[in-house]
Amino acid sequence: MKGLSITMNDDIITKQDLHDIKSSIVDQLLSAYNIKLENRYLAKKDTCKYLKISNNTLDKWLLQGLPVLRINGIMRFDRIAIDKWLSERV
Repeated sequence: MKGLSITMNDDIITKQDLHDIKSSIVDQLLSAYNIKLENRYLAKKDTCKYLKISNNTLDKWLLQGLPVLRINGIMRFDRIAIDKWLSERV
C-alpha cells in the first residue's frame, strides 16, 4: 500500500475532522487490500491483515477488550466494532 496522505489546514482538529480522517484511512485500507464491505466479519488471520498487526498483538488487544464474536466456538471479528473500539482509544 502506498503512503496515506491527509492534509489539515487549521491548527485545531475537531471531532468531525478526526472522524473524516478515520473514514478516509479505512476507505484507503479497504481499497488497498481489496476488502469488500460485505466481508464485515473476519477470521483472526484476516483481522491481523486488516489491522496490519501480528497475531501476538491481536491477542494482547483481545485481553484489553477488543470485541470478538464466538459462533459455535469459532472466533470472528466485526470490522465495524473493531473500528469503533479503536476510535475510542485515539
